[in-house]
Formats: sequence, C-alpha cells, structure tokens
Amino acid sequence: MKKIIITVIFIAAAVFVGFKGKELLNKKENEIKNEKAPIKSFITVTTTKCKEGTLKKKIPFLAHIIADKNIKISTKFAGYIEEVYVKESQKVKKGDILAKIDSTEFTSNIKALEETIKAQEGDVALARRIYSRNIKLYKVGGLAKEKLEMSKVALESKKALLNSSKEKLKQLKHQLTYLQVTAPFDGVIENILAHKGDLAAAGKPIITMNNAKKRVIVSYASDIKDEIKKNQKVFLKNEEIGFVNFIYQTSQNGLISAEVKLTKDIDLPVGSDLEVSVLTTQKRGCVLPDDTVLHKKEGTFVMMYDGKSFKPFKVKIELKEGNNIVVTPFIDSLVARANETKLAELPAYDNINVEGEDK
Repeated sequence: MKKIIITVIFIAAAVFVGFKGKELLNKKENEIKNEKAPIKSFITVTTTKCKEGTLKKKIPFLAHIIADKNIKISTKFAGYIEEVYVKESQKVKKGDILAKIDSTEFTSNIKALEETIKAQEGDVALARRIYSRNIKLYKVGGLAKEKLEMSKVALESKKALLNSSKEKLKQLKHQLTYLQVTAPFDGVIENILAHKGDLAAAGKPIITMNNAKKRVIVSYASDIKDEIKKNQKVFLKNEEIGFVNFIYQTSQNGLISAEVKLTKDIDLPVGSDLEVSVLTTQKRGCVLPDDTVLHKKEGTFVMMYDGKSFKPFKVKIELKEGNNIVVTPFIDSLVARANETKLAELPAYDNINVEGEDK
C-alpha cells in the first residue's frame, strides 16, 4: 500500500512539473514574438572612386656593369719595357702609344742587315758587269758558252740573295713597330700589368683596356624566366636607362642572364653592381586602393554605394602594384575602403555615415 501511494505522488509531481514547464515555455515564446527588432548600429565608412590610370609592375634585380668590349694587350716579341706612357683609368685614342719595348736588339740587327745589303748590292753590280762583258766576248767568239752561262747564274744568285736580304729588312722594320704598343681602339685603360724595366714575354698581357662603352647584365632565377622578355624597359631609380636586348640561353651558377642595351649613360665604373628594375607588365584602367577588395568564395568584390546602402560588386583584379590595383570593369560609383571584415558587414547596416574626399 505504501508503494502505491509513493508511485501516485511521483506521477502527480511529474504531471505538475510538465504542466508548469509548458506554461513557462509558452510564456517565453510570446515574449519573443512581442519583442521589438533590434536597431542596427551606426557606422562610418570612408569611400573612394575609380581613377583612370596605369599601373606598372617592375621586378627588381641585382645587375653588374661590364665593358661592351675589352682587350688584353701584349707584345708579339719579348723584350724589356722601356717606357709605359699611360695610367689606369686614362682615356686614349686609337693608335696612341701605350708602352714601348726596348728595341736595341732589333735596331742592331737592322743596321747589320743594311750593311749586308749594301755589300750585296755591290756584288750584284759587279756580277752584272761581268755578265755584260762576257756577252760581248761570246759574240766575237772570245768566250765559251759555258762560261757565259756561269756568269749569268752567278748574277741571278747574287740578285736572289739581295732580294732575300731586302725582304728580311722589310720584315724587321715591320716587327720593330710591334715594340710600340698602341691602342687598337678608342677607350679607357683598365689595368697596367707590367711596368718600366719589366721583361715583357711574347703574348703575355701588359695592359688591359676597354672601349668605354658599358653593358648591364641582369641575373635571375629560372622560376621567373617567363616574365623576362626582349625589349622590356629597364629602370634605375625610376629612370629609364635601356631595354632587355638579349637573353642568354645558358645559365651560370643556376641563374639565367639577360643583357641590357643602355640608352642612357650610367655614371658608374665598369665592374660596379647596381639594382635595376625591369618593367614586366603594365595595365591601364580603373585604379583603386587595395583596401577596397573583399575576397569571397564566389570571387573578388568591392562594396559599391548606390546612394542608400552598400552592395557587393564583382570585379577582376588585372594588376596589383604596391597598395594599388587595376580592376575591371570600370566603376563609376563610390566604393568603400576598410578591412575585409568591415566590408563584409556593410550590407547589414541601415545607418551609414559616408565620408571621404570622393564623396
């Protein structure tokens, strides 16, 4: 009997609690239905407008200045350096004497050969007179034909020796000019490798020089090789200095090299390193600050103002450079500027204060 009473009490309590719970739930639902909608917050937004313009994408590179043409100058014949007439960094003209090799041995050989030639000229003159006399004797029967022919052979032999000596003298005098080291073209002296009193070996450089014209070599990694193309403009501190003239097909130390043809002189010496930039892309169109962009799953948007509220407008970013972008299509309306979180929330606000220089 006691158990039955407890069970009845428990069931009654459960029914009471359920009834009260339902009553409280209905009351809460009615309160929610009668509750007024929240007033949306006030917000201030800075705006801007598209500006017609051009953005340029420039890639910076470390470049190296080399001479357009350089040469190592040596003497063809060994000898002691008698004098060096130039200094490093000195400008010279084609044909200017740069250095002189001691010519004592050459001049001595030339004088000796000149004396030999004089003696040979005397021998030829004597052999010619003998031959002429023998012709007369032969005609009157006073000389055998064999002796006439022998005198003729002797004359021809002495003439051959004379001609050989004259040719050798000509060669010696020409070789003497090699002892005066001259500039092969207009240019600048780079290095003096030997000095007065040094022994200049044949073929060993004694002076290096260049033609004072410069080339710029740009090196870059293979992952951007498709961005560098011929005829792209090259800049130094935002000043155009030339264009990409040639792209080498072989790499050095894993880097690709391109040659820049200069259209403006660079006031830096050969061998200098400098930072240049190559104009790889440029786009003209609607230019906006990059803080106008909202990235969503559906694409890239800007928040366009229609006079009452902001709505997302899909755009395509054609180029980004620095803090600016070029987008398409062109937008005539005001565009909001803010961080992406704030841009995404703008459509939820009714009370918006629009400000900005382009308002």
